[in-house]
Amino acid sequence: MSFPESVITSMEITTAGRAHDGHCRKSHRLEKGMRRLTIKRGGEEHHYCLVCARVFLAEGVARLQGLLAEIDGLTGR
Repeated sequence: MSFPESVITSMEITTAGRAHDGHCRKSHRLEKGMRRLTIKRGGEEHHYCLVCARVFLAEGVARLQGLLAEIDGLTGR
């Protein structure tokens, strides 16, 4: 039985090469040269402004911490 390499998808902070709307909210415009979060899924790149990225990354961390706590409770750790 093999273990997955990571439950975290491929993501990194990149710089916008051109102006475009963010993936999450079209009102969050990413101007050329702005920093953004790029997530790669299914061969496609999705770009998010840092405001939106911070919100859903924090929610993801909290969810992972909850799952870890549940596993610790079930395994006696």
